[in-house]
Amino acid sequence: MELTFRIMFSLSRKWSGYEFPAISKWHNVMPNFRTKEMNDNTTYTPDELFEIFKEQHRLCSPLDIMANETFVLTKETLIYEWRDAQDLLPWDELAEFLNQEFRINVPLKTWDRILNPDDKKTLGELCIFLSTIAEKEIIKPIKILGAECLTTAIFITLKRNLKNKGVDVSNLKPSTKIEEFLNVNKNFSPLLEEVTLTGLKTFDKLEYGKLENERRFKYWIDKIFPNWIYKRSIKTGNIQTFRDLVERIVDDKKLGITATKTDLGI
Repeated sequence: MELTFRIMFSLSRKWSGYEFPAISKWHNVMPNFRTKEMNDNTTYTPDELFEIFKEQHRLCSPLDIMANETFVLTKETLIYEWRDAQDLLPWDELAEFLNQEFRINVPLKTWDRILNPDDKKTLGELCIFLSTIAEKEIIKPIKILGAECLTTAIFITLKRNLKNKGVDVSNLKPSTKIEEFLNVNKNFSPLLEEVTLTGLKTFDKLEYGKLENERRFKYWIDKIFPNWIYKRSIKTGNIQTFRDLVERIVDDKKLGITATKTDLGI
């Protein structure tokens, strides 16, 4: 099973209506602007990119039986070691994925030079290359009736980006349970893409819940020979709703920064 990251920050400026209960004191107001025009872009540093790759491995490898969650990524990690540890695609498909992930258009010939030979090229070299062309979106607070609100801006941007990746966000609200959102399999990758590319610490961990079964009666024969559907939800720890997720992003805790005693409440 491959849980590869199809990360595609869209440049589309269209977004639909949003609801902001309890995430903004102006929850009955509909902002009449486009957040993409309000936000800024900046380039990633090699260190930021390295921390993003580490975070993707930390969160997702425990969910993939073919990945190696105990492998420790370093900047000296060889490309083939990285691909093996995270159960990633062959280099040419990985190159296509990286183009989508970082909204870039690097020719396959160039990727061949960056990723191969995979027993000599390193993850650190990949990060240096991406730092010359990859950009991240910096979300700026929006004004609602004269008051600035960062939480609303983050939620609008997150919802817009998910929609641009093909996710059905028509019923997505700050109160939406992330576990229920992830019950739709195709929603997993877009959400993980968005939260890791912020370069911020969000989920403490992701893990499978208890295996559940459900009896289905799709055909008449199922009433004689039971047809059981087995599934497991993904648990997201203390971040249970999109409101929780937005608040964690607002905390602005950079990946790779060791928590202080104050952060830990000591």
